[in-house]
Amino acid sequence: MKSITLASIPYETHKKSTHAAVKYLIALAALSLSLPAVAGFASASPSPDYGINWYDKALSVNQNNVPALVEKGTDLVNQNPEQAITWLDKALNIDSNNIMALISKGAALRGLGQYQQAILQYDKVLTIDPNDVYAIGGKADSLYGSGQHQQAILWIDKVLQLNPSDGKIQQVKESLEQPIN
Repeated sequence: MKSITLASIPYETHKKSTHAAVKYLIALAALSLSLPAVAGFASASPSPDYGINWYDKALSVNQNNVPALVEKGTDLVNQNPEQAITWLDKALNIDSNNIMALISKGAALRGLGQYQQAILQYDKVLTIDPNDVYAIGGKADSLYGSGQHQQAILWIDKVLQLNPSDGKIQQVKESLEQPIN
């Protein structure tokens, strides 16, 4: 199998995917949904549980605080996908169209190898925003993980239509088109 090298992005959920380049698309979503990017916190937290503790405090004041539920679930995707899904489901019971919750739940399901369930989450996002690059990339990675390689390439083509000058996405496509040895 031909492998390609991209920027090193620590996103543990995607270890099961064979192509690092496909992981790149989803890692972008994870990085954009992370606590420092969304909440404006300093990148060096006092402890690994700092964000979780902050969310717990917010939820003790209002258990229906959707942003805190979503952020807590998102932060748990890599550490404990089952627990992440529990928190994300709580948020989705309140706001079923929360794109961040849907994408994070898809990532958690993908991390558990539940590719078809992950695809359903990404499809929900795509009904809200057909051009959501993270949902398209997540769907492509889930399709690839479930053995639907040609379908994955079609979804990568959709990302290329949105970002035709992105060389990394083109590398993803070329890598996926290589025969699997």
